[in-house]
Amino acid sequence: MRTLESKIHDFFTSLEKDEEYSGSVLISKDDKIWFNRGYNYADREHQVKNTPETKFRIGSITKQFTAMAIMMLQEQGELNVLDQVSKFIPSYKYGDQFNLHHLLTHSSGIPNITQLPNIKELMKQPTTTQKTVRLITDLQPEFVPNTTFQYSNSGYILLAYIIEKMTGLTYEQFLSNHIFSPLGMNNSGCDNHGKVIPNRAQGYEYDNDIVNAAYIDMSFPIGGGNLYSTTEDLFKWDRSLYTERLVTRESLNTIFTAHGFGYGYGWFIDEDEHRRRVYHGGGIVGFKNEIVRYVDDRITIIMLNNLSTTNVERIRMDLTKMIFQE
Repeated sequence: MRTLESKIHDFFTSLEKDEEYSGSVLISKDDKIWFNRGYNYADREHQVKNTPETKFRIGSITKQFTAMAIMMLQEQGELNVLDQVSKFIPSYKYGDQFNLHHLLTHSSGIPNITQLPNIKELMKQPTTTQKTVRLITDLQPEFVPNTTFQYSNSGYILLAYIIEKMTGLTYEQFLSNHIFSPLGMNNSGCDNHGKVIPNRAQGYEYDNDIVNAAYIDMSFPIGGGNLYSTTEDLFKWDRSLYTERLVTRESLNTIFTAHGFGYGYGWFIDEDEHRRRVYHGGGIVGFKNEIVRYVDDRITIIMLNNLSTTNVERIRMDLTKMIFQE
């Protein structure tokens, strides 16, 4: 009789063959990794395979690190999530309408910068956090804060700017000093086209065939989608969230509370077949990722993938059926 591990491996091997998955997969139970493999190519031109050490752009999984940084600064007394945004950006004419909590929970009403009509041109240009913030602060809010949920990368870019302003560090320096280094996440950081980053995956998409993904300058999505990581580093991150290594239990409870809209601070929160689940996807040009934590079962699924057409949600649903039917 086949083991669960062999069933999952066969499942991904089939997806790999049909070009429906290209990436690394890690599944953990309690404090142990029990599935950890790579499939397809990190670099198709050089025929370099994906492995557990491959570094992927993680897209919006970045947001949970931004949220954690804000909670750390709150514990240090540098800010409060109920502070109005105008406290940090005095020139922002709408800044007294919403607070940091609204940014964290996508309930501010600030339009999503990625919906701008010229976004394809904007994302190719090197920029600074200040320049991107100016683009956002020119946008008129679309609804009264805390009346609805509207996913917005803009809020998390503003949060990254506030982190930099309050600490005097770059966003990358703060995460490295206070999250990545303490947790031993030595293969995570802010992606940068100019840097030589060993084991970095290339991003791919479909255009009649698999092609190189369009270029994006990673200075643009700061705070909302600019990080890279590995499945093994994200496992270290996952483990830390069951502890008080970074923040207190009170702060963790705030992060993992669904604040009226099924969203905490950087995490979606719901139930799947009566199992409590916290999760987030991470789509960015050429990449499609997901981290799902079944917190009561202590089971985590991490999928980092460098083919943007991959249906990671369907794959995760199939995976959870296999795991929980055992």
